[in-house]
Amino acid sequence: MKKIFLLATALLVIGVACKDKKEPPRKEPVNKVAPAPKPDTIAQKVEEPKPEPKPVPQEPDKYFLIAGSFSNQNNAESFKKELTGQGFKSEVIIRNWGENSDFYKVSYMGFSNRKEAINKMQQERTQPGKEDVWVLVKK
Repeated sequence: MKKIFLLATALLVIGVACKDKKEPPRKEPVNKVAPAPKPDTIAQKVEEPKPEPKPVPQEPDKYFLIAGSFSNQNNAESFKKELTGQGFKSEVIIRNWGENSDFYKVSYMGFSNRKEAINKMQQERTQPGKEDVWVLVKK
């Protein structure tokens, strides 16, 4: 009976010792394809930017309010500088043909619309010092 008891104990010790034994790590196959990464955000539809509308080309000024007319170009340039200093978009208009072609006209406002120019001229004539303002049509 001692032999059986001894043999049973030995088998028990061997059995317990075998259970604790770890298996060697398995090697991963070399050509294994990695799974695609999961997106961390939700895809949203992006609106394409709309092209900005092209600006409508403004017609060049054709009607000008004339504040003065000079036979001497230096006097016209001096008056133009004075009006520009007051904040007006002034220019000296020279005509090489027609009546009064030998005068330098100094404008201080320009319009592309005839009606607007006439209305502004009438408003300006009511102010002191601007009673002689007139409209020049530049062709």
